[in-house]
Amino acid sequence: MQTIRMLAAVLCLLTLAMAAEAKPEFLDVLTSTYKPYSQALAARGCANCHVSNSDLGMNPFGKQVKQALHASGGLKLTAAILKSVEGQASNPGDISNIDKIQQGLAPGAPKPAPPGSKPAVSETKSEIKIPFVPSNGFHPAIVHFPIALFLAGIFLDFLGLVRNNKSLLLAGWYNLVMAAVTALGGVTSGLFAFWIMKMPLDSVKTHLILAAVGTVIMWILVGLRAGKHENMSKSLRAIYIVVALIGAGIIAYAGHIGGILAGTA
Repeated sequence: MQTIRMLAAVLCLLTLAMAAEAKPEFLDVLTSTYKPYSQALAARGCANCHVSNSDLGMNPFGKQVKQALHASGGLKLTAAILKSVEGQASNPGDISNIDKIQQGLAPGAPKPAPPGSKPAVSETKSEIKIPFVPSNGFHPAIVHFPIALFLAGIFLDFLGLVRNNKSLLLAGWYNLVMAAVTALGGVTSGLFAFWIMKMPLDSVKTHLILAAVGTVIMWILVGLRAGKHENMSKSLRAIYIVVALIGAGIIAYAGHIGGILAGTA
């Protein structure tokens, strides 16, 4: 019976970890701001602000939106930010962004070349192609393991402490160790994915920093816990709990930002 309860708790935490990755936001804001043209915008996906759905370099419209976002001092795209750049032309001598949207055109698309002229060549290199490797570098398939294992470890530790159950504390320890080990794979696969997709560093910097800090915290907890388990002193246990809660918050927010990045991919 106890084993069944433990398995149920772990499955529940796995579900929570999957939910830690937020739903895409940028495209949702774009389509909700321009509802009459949402179908064309949604079909275009990342290519509204990026070079293409596979090449995540910013197109001229994306650069305008990014600058307006930074100027606003916020991290979240809003309708007001989009409205502030809709009257601009993403290319010299071109029609405005809102005119393009209303005509069903990509706002960041280059101005059509005159008949008979050579088409402009994009300066942005295309996505790196590696046989049998998806553009995400298997990152989504790997990163949820450390998240789920870490949350499960914290939960089992808390339950074992409350019940004074050595088996639960030991189970929490194994989850924590596996979380720390697989977190290395999560960070590595993330770096690999950003390299393949050629995402700008400033767009992923916060996510990378939080992921790295979360991984370091996991290993700090492993160091605090190693060889002690139920024999930790009260002061050490208090430090362990505080660090674990901070780590959980950082990892959750890293997952939130990762969800936003997935929405722009």
